[in-house]
Amino acid sequence: MKNRTRTRLGVLLAAGSLLALAACSGGSSGSDSAASDSDTLVIATASQPAGFAYEISPTGYETAEFFENTGATLIRNPYVDNEDGTAQQQDYYNFEPMLAESYDVSKDGLTYTFHLDPDAVSVNGNTLTSEDVVFTMQRRFKTDTSINAFISAPMFTDPDTQVKAIDDETVAFTVEKKSYGFTLLSLLANIPYTIYDSTELKKHVTDDDPYAVEWSNTHPNFGFGAYSVADYTPGEQIVYEANEDFVLGAPSVKRIVQRVVSDAGQRANLLASGDVDIATQLRPADQVDLADSDEANIYTVDSNAFVYMPLTTTMEPFDDVTVRQALTHAIPYDDIINDVYRGRASELSGILGSSAPGYSDEGLSPYTYDPELAKSMLEDAGYTDPVEFTLTVNNSYPDLEEVATQIQTAAADAGFDVTIDEVNYATFQEGLSAKTFQASMGRDYAIVQSPPYVLGLFYTAGSPINWPNWEDQDFYDALDAGNNGGDPLSDASGEYWNEAEQIMRDQVPTIWMNYVQPLNAFATDVDGYAFRSDNVIDYSNLSVG
Repeated sequence: MKNRTRTRLGVLLAAGSLLALAACSGGSSGSDSAASDSDTLVIATASQPAGFAYEISPTGYETAEFFENTGATLIRNPYVDNEDGTAQQQDYYNFEPMLAESYDVSKDGLTYTFHLDPDAVSVNGNTLTSEDVVFTMQRRFKTDTSINAFISAPMFTDPDTQVKAIDDETVAFTVEKKSYGFTLLSLLANIPYTIYDSTELKKHVTDDDPYAVEWSNTHPNFGFGAYSVADYTPGEQIVYEANEDFVLGAPSVKRIVQRVVSDAGQRANLLASGDVDIATQLRPADQVDLADSDEANIYTVDSNAFVYMPLTTTMEPFDDVTVRQALTHAIPYDDIINDVYRGRASELSGILGSSAPGYSDEGLSPYTYDPELAKSMLEDAGYTDPVEFTLTVNNSYPDLEEVATQIQTAAADAGFDVTIDEVNYATFQEGLSAKTFQASMGRDYAIVQSPPYVLGLFYTAGSPINWPNWEDQDFYDALDAGNNGGDPLSDASGEYWNEAEQIMRDQVPTIWMNYVQPLNAFATDVDGYAFRSDNVIDYSNLSVG
């Protein structure tokens, strides 16, 4: 690799304008060319979080990265080396302490008692107590717009009956069935269950906002994470400063300057020229070029991120299952892998990780491009003219724009007339939640890698993230049988998860296309990248060599 000099040009070309690269600390601004030592990293990112309150903020990469780095959970999945030893990734099936020093499981497997770390301190200097845990769980479930009730059922549904403070440093969670335990632990180890500083939040509660949700949507410092937000300039940058009292130890990198650079090509160029240390949401072609020229490191991991197309099953033409099935043969999967992702993607036959204990792929196989078969299926169903639909794409994700173009061209030979509608992040999230798109392009992942969670995540009845608006009783029955079958990682339960996947694949509420590798790149002197199930970067694990 090249010997990279850590200097900066002092300016960023972002959104068509020259923006001074400011050094911000404690909410103030000052002149700064850029990092010249190991204390600061500069990241070029596509956009910013739309808000800082998990319960009312739209989902997305930037939002998840904020919660990961300003928040902390009771436990976490440990980091282990990836296959080639160049990076790390999570062990999804084990847990280690974070805000809790340890936990005990009752003999009947229904109660999990967590012993909190007395040294855990929030970014505001408040010591962690069981009240913080109880308050957090109450807020997670009692905010009307929160998705926790949908993504956590049936394992965790009611904090009033399932969470109890034993004393200031001990809190217990109960589940209805022993088989729910692994999923409960997996939930508590991930972003949906970062713990809040209730001492800080209670200063800002009102009769109309009893959990200070609205206040925290614009005031980001209420967590126990590795970083706090020192400066926020909407549309331009967020500056993170290290929490020296972070429970896992003070981060090596003391300041993160996250700059908005809307164009993916510019983000790659800034990394190549040494003006930023990390670039996210890149085009795969730019990633490969950076790596081939020794200008950056990219990593290959056991990815859980998939490219997919939700089809709104309550809207024409996708209220007809035959149309949905035909469309699976109208997508050029191999061309997308090779041309768009430059080989940094792979085919998939289901959405469960094949490394999970008890996994079965019986009856599952990847979809294939077969335009003649697609046309024949449509004709047999009475469609004599091309089936028209609009495919909506978030223009913050350049790879998905390219995928949509590939689909538009290939689907024309398969009896479909596709119109692409590129919209901005906010418009996309609004339409997705309202289920107003006929079809859309997504790149997403299940943060929690428990099989019943992964399968139910996008299809829970009434859920705001059931984007296809698909409900199927046979599918739900298979999930229930698996949840009632004992250990969710057993071979016996794996048969039910397989049954659910086969139903999902046959009914096609979503076309799951392929797994894709992380779309970021790192300066060659930046170490400590760990691939996470939420696909974001853990700043506290980074260092500069």
